[in-house]
Amino acid sequence: MMKKIMILFLVLGLVLMGCNMVQARGEYPSKPITWVVPFGTGGGSDQFARMMEKQIEEISDTEIVVVNIPGAKTAVGLNHLLQQPADGYTIFGATTDSIINMVTGVSPFTLEDISVVAKVQHNVDMWFIRSDEDRFSNFNELIAYARENPRQLSIATTGLNGADALTIHQIEKAKEVKFEVIPFNQPGERYSALAGGHVDILHEQPGDVLSFLDSDKYKPIISMTENRVRGFTDVPSTVEKEMDLTAGYWRGVWVKNGTPQEAVDHLLTLISEAVKTEQYKEYEKRKYLHLRMGLLIGEDFAKFMEKEYEYYNKVMN
Repeated sequence: MMKKIMILFLVLGLVLMGCNMVQARGEYPSKPITWVVPFGTGGGSDQFARMMEKQIEEISDTEIVVVNIPGAKTAVGLNHLLQQPADGYTIFGATTDSIINMVTGVSPFTLEDISVVAKVQHNVDMWFIRSDEDRFSNFNELIAYARENPRQLSIATTGLNGADALTIHQIEKAKEVKFEVIPFNQPGERYSALAGGHVDILHEQPGDVLSFLDSDKYKPIISMTENRVRGFTDVPSTVEKEMDLTAGYWRGVWVKNGTPQEAVDHLLTLISEAVKTEQYKEYEKRKYLHLRMGLLIGEDFAKFMEKEYEYYNKVMN
């Protein structure tokens, strides 16, 4: 009898051990997840991460810690991600620039080094001038002025080889003009450069300069879209101005290649639920992020990135 009892306890012990092992494997996340923002504070990528942090923490027990690691148009932040273990506890706020860095070789990494989670936002890019600008009041007048005054007009960008700078070069080529491109590392410096008269044009998304639009300090003069967009029906599109250019700045989430699939799936679930919340939807509309389809997950996002890589490889070579 005693022998049977001992065997029973042994079997129960093995069963419980097996259950604990399964539970341990499924205990993701068991600690805070670090979200790497590859830009400074205050910009669109920072706002995106902090909004997602808030929504994720409200709908789940998952804790997100946002860390800003700016430099080299997202390359410094991506390098940090790939120095961490592939365990899902460090995620990266990927952007259009992250792909461009791979194309140009600024980043030594490739798409094979990362695993995709989701594309969440896809912005509409615009050009802004000061509302009190007296040399030109619309895109046609700006181009005419630029032709008569080569390199006299300056334009603020995030960097010399970023997505916005490439768009500027394409417009220069299409309209046979030249601008002085001025890069700013910090978003706030870029925004205030136009307001302070340090540059003549700002290439940016409307949601990121909303306060300047609300106070009537900035005036949009062109949108990088096929058609005019909601909320800006008086602003012409690039296609309308005979330019085959509809670039938009996207934001998403990557993890290091080799991250367990259960961690990727958990992140997918969190992000998919976070973007459905009322607060996120309000933020999306307030920042004009609803003008283009944003959410792409898994394989659809991977295919999108491959197309982006092909596009920028063609544009730059």
